[in-house]
Amino acid sequence: MTTISDVLARLEGIIEWAKANNSPMGYFPVVYHMMTEAVQHGIRTGAFEDGDRMEHLDVVFAKRYFEAFDAWQAGKPTTQSRKTAFEAAQNDKLIVLQHILLGINAHIELDLGIAAGQVCPGEQIRDLEQDFNKINTVIAGLVDPMQVRLTQIFPLLWVVDRFFGKRDEHLANHLIGLGRTSAWTVATTIAGLDRHLHPEVIDELDNGVANVAKPIAAPPDRLLKAGVGLIRWGEWGCVSDKIEKLRGRMHWKDDLLPGR
Repeated sequence: MTTISDVLARLEGIIEWAKANNSPMGYFPVVYHMMTEAVQHGIRTGAFEDGDRMEHLDVVFAKRYFEAFDAWQAGKPTTQSRKTAFEAAQNDKLIVLQHILLGINAHIELDLGIAAGQVCPGEQIRDLEQDFNKINTVIAGLVDPMQVRLTQIFPLLWVVDRFFGKRDEHLANHLIGLGRTSAWTVATTIAGLDRHLHPEVIDELDNGVANVAKPIAAPPDRLLKAGVGLIRWGEWGCVSDKIEKLRGRMHWKDDLLPGR
């Protein structure tokens, strides 16, 4: 695996496996596929300072997810944050958004920073910062199309969206920004360490990210828990149908891309 096209092909394979097995493990890779397409489009249009470096980062980043997925399938250990997300796939009471958030939590809060720190060790990490931050704009551009697709699964979501107006999109983008800030902290930490120290530090970081995942999988607030139950009741279709509704070709616009 050396190119973004390779990453997209592997994601498509996982999505098809999930559809065939009616597995909620397919929700996150659909979103990840959208993110990867966005980065690929940004590279092709010259949106990043160093497109080759961004592609290398994307591949290293993706390998962490694929290795975790393969390890889980083989009954081998994986990071605690990924384990939480994969275990959630056995829980039929979770809604689609919970599965997506659990995947994104491990992906952004842990794996992204580790990949960035390993691709750009030492002072090289500073050269990556601007391109790293530009991805916020790419991901933020996915909020609206993803919301449209979630509405196809839970039709009453449009009522919630109309009530909140643009506030829910602003909140989502704010959370994405916080995740990226946390990821950059992980990146600079990893970049500044000798490689033999990485496993111990990664384990410590992973425990913190796994703790963030717990309330996503099992909301402690009764009102929120009731809301999740209502959405789960209202979600239409079997798992494979929901995966297909999340999919779709993106039509990129220049104003959704990072500034050149």
